[in-house]
Amino acid sequence: MEKGRKRQGDTVVLAAAWVLLAVLGTLILKQLAFLFIPLAIALLLVYVLGIPLEFLARYRVPNYLRIILVISLGFGFLYLFGRLVSANIAEFNRQLPFFEERFWSYVESLLSWAGITDAQLKEIYEAFMASVTQSDLKPIGSIAQKMSGSFFSFLGSTMWVLLFLIFLLAERERFRPRIMRSLGRHNSEPVLEALNRINSSIQHYLGLKTLISAGTGFIVAITLMLFGIHFALLWGVLAFALNFIPNIGSLIAVMPPVAITLFQTGSMTRTLVVAGLLTAIQLVMGNVVEPKVMGRGLDLSPLVVLVSLLFWGWMWGIPGMLLSVPLTAAMKIAMEQLEGTRPVARLIADK
Repeated sequence: MEKGRKRQGDTVVLAAAWVLLAVLGTLILKQLAFLFIPLAIALLLVYVLGIPLEFLARYRVPNYLRIILVISLGFGFLYLFGRLVSANIAEFNRQLPFFEERFWSYVESLLSWAGITDAQLKEIYEAFMASVTQSDLKPIGSIAQKMSGSFFSFLGSTMWVLLFLIFLLAERERFRPRIMRSLGRHNSEPVLEALNRINSSIQHYLGLKTLISAGTGFIVAITLMLFGIHFALLWGVLAFALNFIPNIGSLIAVMPPVAITLFQTGSMTRTLVVAGLLTAIQLVMGNVVEPKVMGRGLDLSPLVVLVSLLFWGWMWGIPGMLLSVPLTAAMKIAMEQLEGTRPVARLIADK
């Protein structure tokens, strides 16, 4: 009896310690978001860039030269591409009052048909904006205004990512020998085998997911350009970023360009055609191309995806929402490779 009570007491203490550790970890991640956000981005980029690095390694390119080449090409492309996106955002911000006027005219027409007066509409709008403010979220207009600032301010914020990325890539090749020296050849073999499985699985997912997302964004941008829709490049980038969020991201990525098509052209027929094409692109890329290329889907429970979005969104805002699913997927893949955490991976899986 005494041993049972002691064992139960130890279990309670252990559970309380884990809860306290989780709370402290959450507070640290939230308070030091300015460091952990670029670190998380850099860590994910290490896996994404692992594919071109391994390709160059086959041709016996030295490690330092591989890192310089891949980072230079990557950030050079990001700089040129970012300038174009920044110009699109600035132009979108200039035309935002026109789009907002069109939006409210459509809303008023729709609500007058439903029998809702202007006073009731104003009350609904004020209540919604109050809830948005209390939730520490920002309306679309203020987000666009903030993003339309100088592109060089964006480059300044990416310096942390670049710094972390250089050090992580430099340590990537040295990690294996250090473990072998620390644990010995015999003891290090199971550890290195588990790490290799985790790294290859995460790299496979993130690398191919990035390529598929880039393809989705490119096709969306080209389609919108063919229809003459404004800010086609911006909507392509949005489709690329939101493609990392399954189901919800694809739906959100379709809505802004469809709304802009309606505001710009005033044609319901063209709007429906654009909406149908964008939806078809998302369905084909997400349900046909991705499973064939990657071999399997993400296999995350929709509830886990939603909770992940809410948690990381609360932690780090919009960057956290974009990083939430890749981070959760990476953790799930890592847990699948270890015997002790495999039940947890099965618990958060969709199937």
